[in-house]
Amino acid sequence: MNYLLEAEAIIEAFNRFAVNYIIIGAFAAIAQHVPVPPTVDIDFYAAPDRPNLERLSNALVYLDARIRVSEVDEGITFDRSPQFLEKLQMLNLTCPFGEFDVLFRASGIQDFQELEKGSLSVLVGRTETQVASVEDLARSKRAAGRIKDLKVLDVFERFLRGRDNDRGIEL
Repeated sequence: MNYLLEAEAIIEAFNRFAVNYIIIGAFAAIAQHVPVPPTVDIDFYAAPDRPNLERLSNALVYLDARIRVSEVDEGITFDRSPQFLEKLQMLNLTCPFGEFDVLFRASGIQDFQELEKGSLSVLVGRTETQVASVEDLARSKRAAGRIKDLKVLDVFERFLRGRDNDRGIEL
């Protein structure tokens, strides 16, 4: 599906079904004013416990989420059951509101509870959501070590140094 990202609608669906998640990636960075290039999708790090997978499953059905593949604009239908979701590390999805990813494991992130501790509450439109801290985002990018992550890691580190200097912290 080649839709523009309507992130608030996706977030609202996750919230409607009480999915326990934290937004990570460029969307989370941009929400905290880190000057990274704009993103065309939104990344959710979801708690992998069974009750949350059931809620996530319901949200994915509600969104008519499909596996994102370049050859099929509307995506490919898949088993959205909790039993299937618990076997995965990541899903690249599309829906009528745009593209999004759901991750259950990511480089540099120990577990959901640890990520949640450092997260911040932000508004996307009128919808409240949690985003990973810039420190956690930078840690994940460093640990992933992919070329695209390393290219923006310097931006994250300069942002953190500047923010710490604004707070009067000596480096």
